[in-house]
Amino acid sequence: MPMAICVFVIIISFAYYLYGRCILSQDTYILAFRTSILDTKEYTKTDEKLGNKYFGSTKPVIKTEVNENEVIVRGYANVRTRAMGNFFLMPKTGWDYMAAGKAKDLSCIKHIRKIKRYKDIGEGFLE
Repeated sequence: MPMAICVFVIIISFAYYLYGRCILSQDTYILAFRTSILDTKEYTKTDEKLGNKYFGSTKPVIKTEVNENEVIVRGYANVRTRAMGNFFLMPKTGWDYMAAGKAKDLSCIKHIRKIKRYKDIGEGFLE
């Protein structure tokens, strides 16, 4: 009976790990995308985006890197596995996970406007 309970606890902890990893992956990409379209390259509403959806895990630590036109957002968190202590099936360090999201600022609006302007100038010369 104790072994069955331990297996159930490990399965639940692993489900928290997978859920947290998927949500963190999604959030890091969304934060990278939102940061890439800003002029200041600094997105300050990370706590609002992360919210309270990381149950079973610690709140992620978010780090942002900006290189020229590329934004990389990395997030780190771990699953709370203290219930099992140092039992033989649980790792002693816990289950840490990280995810990274990357987005490029392509300045599509400026590019489209430039092409439209060239087209307008070209049509002016043809008339």
